Amino acid sequence: MFVSYNLEDFGKELRRIRTSLGFSQADVQRTVAVSIDTIRKIESGRVVPRYDTLELLSVAYKRDLLELLKGCRSNKFLMEFHDDLDYIITVYDNDAAAALKKRLLDNFSSDFQMSIINPLELKQFIGFVDAIDAFYSDFTSDRENTMVALVNALRLTIPDFTLKNYKNYTYDYIEFRILLFISLFIAKDGDYILSNKILYYILSSISDSKFTTKYIDFLTINIYFNIAYNYHMLDEHAKVIETANDGIAFCIEHRTSHALFSLYYRKGIAQFNLRDKGYRESITMAFYVLKAMGMLKLLEQYQKITDDKYGIWVNM
Repeated sequence: MFVSYNLEDFGKELRRIRTSLGFSQADVQRTVAVSIDTIRKIESGRVVPRYDTLELLSVAYKRDLLELLKGCRSNKFLMEFHDDLDYIITVYDNDAAAALKKRLLDNFSSDFQMSIINPLELKQFIGFVDAIDAFYSDFTSDRENTMVALVNALRLTIPDFTLKNYKNYTYDYIEFRILLFISLFIAKDGDYILSNKILYYILSSISDSKFTTKYIDFLTINIYFNIAYNYHMLDEHAKVIETANDGIAFCIEHRTSHALFSLYYRKGIAQFNLRDKGYRESITMAFYVLKAMGMLKLLEQYQKITDDKYGIWVNM
């Protein structure tokens, strides 16, 4: 696999560790004889640190910085496609899914591209895109076959993976995404409790990470939404509101509107079911977010569903 690093995140975490220990850059220099200029460049994300430099700095920072750097690895070629993937999941569009799959195949068909990317990861990513089609399919057989395909996709990079032992493995970003989608298929079959157990496990795992990217943020928000939806299906409306509020707070803290409308909408419907008069404000906020994001077709769909199912009409 071609490996690149998010050096900015690594540098920020390095600086946080140093300051938490009460050390200045000069203190580190005196301890391990690494120049202040080198420390400054590493902490500002301007250089890829050498192996021996990280070994020395690990003494001063009291952390295995080689392992820390591994946490910042990213495959920049596949990551370029995650924005499209998140859009497709948030607002399903089968044409967009087909176009994404074609772009993946076109971009990674040459010997050059395949030489700098793990072909198993590419196969895994394409399988994930295919699973989105099946998730929105009306055919039960499609979902059953895709559930098996998703498990097999995880086994491409985690050979001994079994759903029963899902907590026993270490996952990267795309593997977490696949595990999340497996939880959604489980929910489709009506086991909302198991689905939420998996979602809470993913949320806990990525919350422990010292690093954050917009992709981790999107994953976190999607988890909050799906937990809230599962509670909705279980008629645990107070839990829906609690989860939606946590997700909304996360969006605000991280300054993103990704799936924010979904969280406000789930909160509003839960409030409606609990006869909380604040439901209209929450649903209106959801619709305003959709309008602000330019998702007018989806806004119309939500307006119609909300009117037909709940008798609530919010004019935009």
